[in-house]
Amino acid sequence: MTSRALLAVVIILASGSAMADPGHLEGYLPAAAHTQGEHGSFWTTDLWIYQQGATLVHLWFNPEGEDGTATESVVVPLASVTTRLEDVVHTVFGRSDAVGSIHYLADGPVEVQSRTWTTGEGGGSFGQTIAGLPISAASYAGGGQAGALRMVVDQSPVTRSNLGLVNVTPETVTASVEVFTADGQAAPGSSAFTVALPPFAMDQVNDLLARLEPGTRPGLIVRVSVASDAGAVLAYLSTVDNTTNDPSYQEAFRFGY
Repeated sequence: MTSRALLAVVIILASGSAMADPGHLEGYLPAAAHTQGEHGSFWTTDLWIYQQGATLVHLWFNPEGEDGTATESVVVPLASVTTRLEDVVHTVFGRSDAVGSIHYLADGPVEVQSRTWTTGEGGGSFGQTIAGLPISAASYAGGGQAGALRMVVDQSPVTRSNLGLVNVTPETVTASVEVFTADGQAAPGSSAFTVALPPFAMDQVNDLLARLEPGTRPGLIVRVSVASDAGAVLAYLSTVDNTTNDPSYQEAFRFGY
């Protein structure tokens, strides 16, 4: 087991379901990219690190679908209050075509923010802001309903919604995904499935709502939980306008029902 694997286990066990206070030592940026997308888009991610007493941060890039156990970190000095890493997947990790998550570990409290945007023709100008999350925000094995993660989304023929899942542990995790209508019933179509995530891996389920029967359905509920006996996952939803490629990002939340 690598040192980061051991550390992740310790923090998951210590934190349970509690949310961390602002400013934390370790967390994940759930999604980062340097890749071609649909409808003529090309996505890149700029990263900002705000530090409160930290002098350096370890960054690991976890490509979609890959076991990240043996991945080595890149150490970034934090000489200023804020550090900006432009097109981080390409410039820091040397990837020319990749989507994944970024695991960070600092020697003092940090906040991590990012902008993922498209330079493709007709692309929106602002992109989506994605914040780094402490791993204590994850849904964990045995957490029950109160530990499940939820997102709310409208089904529409003019948008596509992509579901992101991030394994924050050194265990292989099976994530359960369910989609419900606004009244809490199973959505029509293939509304329930599982996703296997290797250690530290992320996966993005593109156009999630294409699994459902065609239609316009407001207020759909997407629920994510851990179906395996161990592990923990973070989740997000990115809804993109098919015409402009303007995205909106939604961090998963916990709710007991």
